Amino acid sequence: MPYIALLAKSSNSPDAPRAAETLGGHTAMVLAAAERLLAVRGAESLAAVGLPGSSLPTLEQIVRLAALMHDLGKASDHFQGMVRHRRDAPQLVRHDALAAWLAWPGQPLHEVVRPAVETDTQYLMAIMAAAGHHRRFPSAAVAASDSGAGFELTLLLSHLDFVRTLALGTDLGVVVPHDLADVTVSVGRRSSPVHLFEEWSLDAEKALDASDRMLLAVAKALLIAADVAGSALPRVGQGAAWVEQTLQPRAGFADLGKVVTHRLGLGVGPRPFQKAVAASSSAVTIVRAGCGTGKTVAAFLWAACRHPGRPLWITYPTTGTATEGFRDYVFDADVVGRLEHGRAEVDVDIFGLDEVGAIGRDLDRLDALRAWGCDVVTCTADTVLGLLQNHRRGLYAWPALAHAAVVFDEVHAYDDRMFGTLLRFLRGLPGVPVLLMTASLPAARLAAIQQAVRRVHGVDPAVVEGPAELEQLPRYRRCQAPDPFELVGTALAAGGKVLWVTNTVGRCMRVFDDSRRRGWSPIAYHSRFRYVDRVRQHGRAIEAFRTDGPALLVSTQVAEMSLDLSADLLVTDLAPVPALIQRLGRLNRRSTPEHQRPAAPFLILPFKGQPYSNAMVVEAKAWLDGLGDGDLSQADLAAAWKPALQAAPADSTSPWLDGVFATEPGDLREPSPGLTVVLPTDAPAVRAGTLRVVEVSLPMNPPPGRSRSWMSWPRLRLHPVPPAERVMYDAERGAEWRKA
Repeated sequence: MPYIALLAKSSNSPDAPRAAETLGGHTAMVLAAAERLLAVRGAESLAAVGLPGSSLPTLEQIVRLAALMHDLGKASDHFQGMVRHRRDAPQLVRHDALAAWLAWPGQPLHEVVRPAVETDTQYLMAIMAAAGHHRRFPSAAVAASDSGAGFELTLLLSHLDFVRTLALGTDLGVVVPHDLADVTVSVGRRSSPVHLFEEWSLDAEKALDASDRMLLAVAKALLIAADVAGSALPRVGQGAAWVEQTLQPRAGFADLGKVVTHRLGLGVGPRPFQKAVAASSSAVTIVRAGCGTGKTVAAFLWAACRHPGRPLWITYPTTGTATEGFRDYVFDADVVGRLEHGRAEVDVDIFGLDEVGAIGRDLDRLDALRAWGCDVVTCTADTVLGLLQNHRRGLYAWPALAHAAVVFDEVHAYDDRMFGTLLRFLRGLPGVPVLLMTASLPAARLAAIQQAVRRVHGVDPAVVEGPAELEQLPRYRRCQAPDPFELVGTALAAGGKVLWVTNTVGRCMRVFDDSRRRGWSPIAYHSRFRYVDRVRQHGRAIEAFRTDGPALLVSTQVAEMSLDLSADLLVTDLAPVPALIQRLGRLNRRSTPEHQRPAAPFLILPFKGQPYSNAMVVEAKAWLDGLGDGDLSQADLAAAWKPALQAAPADSTSPWLDGVFATEPGDLREPSPGLTVVLPTDAPAVRAGTLRVVEVSLPMNPPPGRSRSWMSWPRLRLHPVPPAERVMYDAERGAEWRKA
């Protein structure tokens, strides 16, 4: 009978696979990558979560054993049939769950691999790390009874490749027997995974104390990183040495100083406020300053002065702000930088932001790991905080994040769930230096941050206030006008820049249509565009406000964070106070003490209803009444706001830190009632591969009416494709539903 290799991956030549595609070859590569990661990021990983360096030998034992075990469940007839394209049905039990089952006390491999670690607790942690390396355990461990998976599978433990794979652990203390026999797993037996996982999860919860759980979280992250590296490196002809080379100490003061020079210009030094931020030695520093005060430059100075050698990760609330931050501060600044978010691949193509040479991100096998070797990463907050919710991108980034300095910008924009995860980050990763930046922060949220920091560091975070010369500069003047269009027309006729912010997309479209009818050339910018069109509209808006001539931008709440522009007139719907402060931050933004401009007018239009509560509207009216009629500064806006003391969001639970036996991802943001569709006109190109679905995905509110007929629409890459007659789309106006 011909020899048939055990595969770890699908292969174009399954009867003669490459070494890295076999179970033994892939496991060996993951073990090698794990060794390199432990050498260069083991101690830093422990320090990041507040564990002592003396725990390193224990961490090493756990990660090495988990790396050896993580894919042993692939030695099943179900998995081998699947990767050889001989099986269409799902696996009865996933390979990661089978690895845990095989090694659990009393199961076939317990006596074989148990000698690799010193204690039973360490052994449990190694099993749980191995079981969780695909973040689908235990909920997706066993196939549904009606899935066609069958009722039993066979583990090929006697196969020569399986024995050879176990032998890779000989140096770890694994004792390889000579009489391993195949094992049949049946869902009808009490000793099968389907009956034991729930019982084991309870055992694991009881076995681990708080320190053990932190150690387990680190082990999980390092194993996942090693597994990704072990899969990607052989595909590009690289060995495990790439890991160590890539994770060398990053930029020092001189390198990050280039970013400051690039932004400020030669011969222009930082402001005293920026120097004060850079001088903060606190583990957590809060920067409370208005729009346009130079907070981002201060963040680079902080990283250069206080944390040289650490990579700098700057996070933003939205993909648009992350991309703008990369373009404005990092691209062409003579540092190794990277843009990192779910749509970065599209933005890199659109803006020509080629950070990794000629290889496109979609063709780069190491793309998920490129952030490891960067001096500066700009990304969404989801990337970093997603780590705590077991999200893929955050876990892949762990080897870089464990030794990073992290900036969270615009933290006032976080919803309750995301802010709760930020609090958990501050408590759970005390060894990661953090800079929190915001224009305004409710007292309850500030108190919650202070409490979280005191809990782990014993002192309050440092607070640096914005520069008085900018915060007290008169920028704004409230005006009254019976007809906002008349006010806008006057400003445009004088060559001015006008920003009109509405609270709903529907109101935005109506203002856009009315402006068109008046013969103006408005630009619409809101959430209901195909992504490539939204990026284009973003670019049109920025360009229109940077060049000479009149400009009118009609937008929604996305203008509060996503646009770095300065308007001469602001028209806005009444909104909660923090939102209004952000919108005003787009008005007269370029005025400075050296080049002071007259206070610019703003007009507040009445508004009530969704998406804001009546209490928010009442508070905003009271705030406006307290502002008076004279010229206003950012300091005036903050001083007039006396928010009612509300309970701050509680710490969110963290599946990564708290999950123990469970490893499924959690939610980072509050759920949205909308759905993301693909237009029927784009569907053929997406199917043909000439368009990526992320390029043309279109966020929409649910169709009007009580019908849920959209659930029956055809799907394309999980996105509904509505009938052509149900949606109207204009690349300059956006999308809206037609009445059924």
